[in-house]
Amino acid sequence: MKFTRGQRRILFFCVLCYTAAYTGRLNLSAALVGLKESFQMSDARAGGFQTAFALVYAAGQIVNGARADRVSPRRHIALGLTLSALCNLLFGLSNAYGAQLALWMLNGAAQSMLWTPIVRLTAQWFRGERRTRASFVLSMTIVAGHLLAWGVAGAMSSLLGWRYSFLIPAGVLALAALAAWRGLTGAPEEAEADEETVVAAAQPAPMGRLLMGTGLGLVLLCGVCNGFVRDGVVSWGPTILAETRGGAAMNPTLLSLVIPALNLLGMLSVRACFGRLGSPRRATGVLMLLCAVMPAALAALDANAAVRALLLGLCCAACYGVNPMLTTLIPMEYEPAGRVGLAAGLADSFIYLGSALAGTAAGALSDRAGWPGVFAAWTAASVVGALLAFASARGVRKIGETGKN
Repeated sequence: MKFTRGQRRILFFCVLCYTAAYTGRLNLSAALVGLKESFQMSDARAGGFQTAFALVYAAGQIVNGARADRVSPRRHIALGLTLSALCNLLFGLSNAYGAQLALWMLNGAAQSMLWTPIVRLTAQWFRGERRTRASFVLSMTIVAGHLLAWGVAGAMSSLLGWRYSFLIPAGVLALAALAAWRGLTGAPEEAEADEETVVAAAQPAPMGRLLMGTGLGLVLLCGVCNGFVRDGVVSWGPTILAETRGGAAMNPTLLSLVIPALNLLGMLSVRACFGRLGSPRRATGVLMLLCAVMPAALAALDANAAVRALLLGLCCAACYGVNPMLTTLIPMEYEPAGRVGLAAGLADSFIYLGSALAGTAAGALSDRAGWPGVFAAWTAASVVGALLAFASARGVRKIGETGKN
């Protein structure tokens, strides 16, 4: 079934805005080398930016998830993009570590305003097979956003200096905010919507019922496991490869572009897996089990850098394949309970709690047990995440009951 003209417009602007958002979030990674050299910054201080961002982003997702169910998605998205543009602009002009850290924390808060209203818009405008297709299109922003952010920020940092890795994205974000304000208009009933598209308003269900009665709490814990493995691989992958025989010859810039390319395989596997199982929770469980295979192989094999790069990339791809399930398709199950935005915000928040643990916990474990110990932890976290996802599937049928008073 084809999208209506109104649905195509909404989907286009959602993809545009969230892809642009990545340019003001992942640009720090590309600019970090120049930033450290410019201010003689230690690795610990440099790592503080990402930790602070992840924690504020996680907290912001909970707050904005609840707000997204009550306020205009268009205003929420436009405001978040505008604030992120301002934070990036000021970061690029700043010369003090304290000010930069505060600005990057504020950027985490601004970026946390974007995903949940996008999920709510998708739930409002799409139904059935159209919703599934729209969700997978939205998931491609992960790949496109990574390539655009690292490509643009990396080029700006190399050619013009690290400051332009923030100044140029600030302009991109400002234009995206204008696009959101102009493009995310109208209501489903006004856009050639058929009877499938029109969504009846639901009375928001109590939080306790959602967490305990529908398996949402288990989904959130699965998100922690996913974030721990996913961002553990992203954060420590280059270091692992550099310390592996043959790793010194690998180009880190090339590696950074290979990972998003492999993530595309993860997105494609999501569609195949979901199509066969018909349940995002069961599909999440299957993909988390696939995540477990790669670090288990890394722990068992004395592989060279090329093989390790492939296994790390495939592990990351499977983890990113889980992402649209946890942050889009599962939250949309909560539309009858009037809690799509909150469910999406909580899911993304708990993923980022796992991300915050990925750096410090994996680093400490590496000091004690070496990389095989880290691989074992990633394997265990993936298996636990899979079991949690499978167990949560039993709560789906109770979602409709939570919205009834």
